[in-house]
Amino acid sequence: MSVPIGRHELDQLFGTKPPPGLESIQAMRWGAKNPPNDPQVSFSGKNVMITGANSGIGYEAAMKFVKLGASKVILAVRTPEKGYAAKQKIQVSVEKECKCHSIIVMQLDMNDFGSVKHFATGLAQEVGADGLQVAILNAGVAPGTYSVVKETGWESALQVNVLSTALLAICILPLLKQGSAENGQPAQLILTGSAQCISVTEKMPYDAPKVLEALNEPGSFHPRSSYLTTKLLVVYVMQGLIDDYLAALPDQPLPVTISVVCPGYTVTKICRNLSWPSKILMMLLNTYGGRSAEEGSRSLISASLLGADGHGKFWTNDSFLDVEHASTSEGRKLQARVWKEIREVCVNELSKETDRRVLRWVR
Repeated sequence: MSVPIGRHELDQLFGTKPPPGLESIQAMRWGAKNPPNDPQVSFSGKNVMITGANSGIGYEAAMKFVKLGASKVILAVRTPEKGYAAKQKIQVSVEKECKCHSIIVMQLDMNDFGSVKHFATGLAQEVGADGLQVAILNAGVAPGTYSVVKETGWESALQVNVLSTALLAICILPLLKQGSAENGQPAQLILTGSAQCISVTEKMPYDAPKVLEALNEPGSFHPRSSYLTTKLLVVYVMQGLIDDYLAALPDQPLPVTISVVCPGYTVTKICRNLSWPSKILMMLLNTYGGRSAEEGSRSLISASLLGADGHGKFWTNDSFLDVEHASTSEGRKLQARVWKEIREVCVNELSKETDRRVLRWVR
C-alpha cells in the first residue's frame, strides 16, 4: 500500500497562473517560458496505464512513472513494435535509477471499439487483484482532413478522442475502483484535454436533434475547430462519468477521482497529418511558444497526484481552469445532452459483447 502525499507536497504542485487577458499567441509564449513543475513523488505500489504511450507526451509520462517507482507501467499502443521500442528506450534511459517492477506493452487501437473492449479485458488480467491506481487516457488524433473510420462510421477525431476514450473509461472504472480498495486511497483517471476548447462553443450545433451526428457531418469539419471541439467533449465525458458512475455516497470517500489535464501547447507529432502550409505554421509556433514533450508530460504526473482536490476539475499550468461552457447552466444542459448521446454509443457497443468478462461492465 502506497502512502498518500501530504498537504505540503500537494501544495507544491500548484504554480503561478498565466497573467489574465493574454491573447492566444501570448499565452503560448508564456507557457513556453513557464513550464509546469516537475513533481518528484513516489508512485511505489501503484499500477499505471497510459494510452498513446509510444511517443510524445505519453512516452515522456511513462518514463517519469518508471523513474518514480510505479509497480507496473502499462504502455497502451496501437502498434506493438513501436511500444516495444519505447519500452527499450525507457529501460536504457533509466537503467541505473529504475525502481519500476515492470513495463508492459499492450495493443490498443482506439479506431476499433472491439480493440478497446479486448484491451480492457486483457488489462484486468494483467493487473489482477491489485487493480489499477492511475489511468491516463492520452491517445488522440488531430486529422488534417475529414476522414471516417470505416468500421464505425464516425469521424476519426470523434472516434478516437471522444467515443473510444469514453468507452475505455467506462470499461476500466471497475479496475480503478478495485485499485483504490487495494491501495487505500482514490485511484486517478486522467483525460487529456486542451485549454483552447473554450474557444469553439460558438460552432457547436446547439439546435441539432443529435449533436454528435451533426458534428460527424463533413460540412462540420475544420482541422483546428473540430479537434478542439472533441476536447470540449472530453470535458463533457469527465462530468458524465462522475454523474453516472461515481455518484458520491454520504460519509464515504471517492473510490476514483477524474480530472481533465491540458499539457499546454507542446511540440509533438499529433499534427503530422496536417497540410504542408499548416505544418509550416505549426513549426513556427513550435519555435516561438512550444513546450517540449517532457515539459508537457509534467502536468500528467501532477494531475495524477491531485486526489480529491482535482476531482471534476480541469488542470493546466499547475492550476485549475474554469471551463465556463461546461459549468454554466446552459453549458451543463448541453453537456447532459451530448453525454447522453456518447453514453448511448458506448452502452450499445457493450451490448454487442458476448464475453462475460466484458459484460460485467455494462451498467
